[in-house]
Amino acid sequence: MLTETEVKVIAFEHGRAKKRNNAIVALLSGALPGVILSCYFPSTWQRWLIGFTIGLIWGNAFEYAYHRWLLHWPQSSFGKGHLEHHMNVGTPEEAEHVNLGRSPLHIIPLFVSNGLLVFALDRYFGLGIMSGIMAGWSIYLVAAEEIHWRIHMDEWLPPGLQFARAYHMSHHDIPTARYNVFLPLFDFIFGNSRSSGSAA
Repeated sequence: MLTETEVKVIAFEHGRAKKRNNAIVALLSGALPGVILSCYFPSTWQRWLIGFTIGLIWGNAFEYAYHRWLLHWPQSSFGKGHLEHHMNVGTPEEAEHVNLGRSPLHIIPLFVSNGLLVFALDRYFGLGIMSGIMAGWSIYLVAAEEIHWRIHMDEWLPPGLQFARAYHMSHHDIPTARYNVFLPLFDFIFGNSRSSGSAA
């Protein structure tokens, strides 16, 4: 029988490996196609920067919607997996359930579906911002998972993000509020930034 310390070490190593693999797949599925598409559909740096900003905002909106409506929908497989995350906070197995994407196989369809939508809209309207959007979206999602990990594992957070630990952990106290992990833009827009949980 494993000791609590051994369980904690195994869960930590497995969780960290999932986080690393998710990040690699997110970059290969988002940023890399963005770079390749920019070779075929060149744009100006200004349009790339506009796209990158839109990608960051899109990432924040996606994180909010994914967390609020898919991960907190108890009848879905997403919801059942996320319930394990909530149930294991503070346990030796916590690190095993911290990752926002359960596996790289769950990451790829997210990027393919969003990427096809971005490609279609960008080509139809001739915007020239698609590669920036893909880069911004993938970087935001990798950052959100990394910061989420650091919050739960009580690791160092970059300057300006110290508030994120208390902000996110209050979601675990009252799970009907504060769905954004570290940048509460869409929590604020939809009135879920308060920790009272009054907005469902």
